[in-house]
Amino acid sequence: MPKRRKGIPRKAAETIRVESPDQHLAGVGPRVASLLVVQGAEHDLGRQVLCNEPVVIGRDETATLTLSDGSASRHHCRVERDADSGRFILVDLGSTNGTSVNGSKVDAVVPLAEGDKIFVGASALRFSYSDSLDLEYHDRIDQMVSTDPLTGMVSRHRYDPAYQAVVEQARHEARPVSLLVLDMDGLKRINDTHGHDVGCYAIVESSNIIREILEPHGLISRFGGDEFVACLPGIERDHAARLAQEVCSRVAGHNYTKDGVRVEPTISIGVASFPRDADTADALFSAADKALYDAKRAGRNQVAISRAD
Repeated sequence: MPKRRKGIPRKAAETIRVESPDQHLAGVGPRVASLLVVQGAEHDLGRQVLCNEPVVIGRDETATLTLSDGSASRHHCRVERDADSGRFILVDLGSTNGTSVNGSKVDAVVPLAEGDKIFVGASALRFSYSDSLDLEYHDRIDQMVSTDPLTGMVSRHRYDPAYQAVVEQARHEARPVSLLVLDMDGLKRINDTHGHDVGCYAIVESSNIIREILEPHGLISRFGGDEFVACLPGIERDHAARLAQEVCSRVAGHNYTKDGVRVEPTISIGVASFPRDADTADALFSAADKALYDAKRAGRNQVAISRAD
């Protein structure tokens, strides 16, 4: 996504005991099988998933572990526990480019051992057994990387590749995607007059309104400072404009009072949709961004729709 002109914690999955290896560390509980992405797109690196249920790996959003890797098949391979032997096995799901374990191509079912590297397209995953301290560590790192600390929204690091993937999938499925670019009005004046504590309070209150209205429809990120972006797959432009107007009205009518200090920020929003206003993810962002500045120039505290068509 181009730079502007002027960032959900996962719930810990339940674990199961495994028969191998037998090593246990005092105070950390049983070791459990897991997959860790060690090579691939920046968005994917460090992601970990437990193998307490069959894990489907691929680039489709319905996969258990979705990779931002165009060379991976939609449903590339599966890791599961064999009911007879109790061992974990890898099964290729008829992938276009094939699956390899430790450099050897998989022709059928392959048993997995501690430390095995699974190669899926341009990505690599390590199969291993982890204890509760390992899992807590990786979960904490994932939260730090994927979550904006102020608002709890998904971070830019996670949002950007996910947005690109949503638009590409919409292209393949011939369905719309709407994009909202949102920018609060008056925050600099609030910071200058009342301090950054009140300014941060206004950002958090506004983000709560944005999440309540838009999060059921798509992916939302704090884009930086007092700016936000929302990607709404399957939503036509007119519907997105109505949602944007609801956000605008709610922010304008909200009671922003902290420690006896009342402030009255508003928000301006630009709306554009794919493929109506743009045919690529970058062009869609540019169209929505331009509409945002139309809203600013028209007086702020309003919604502007892309005039690309």
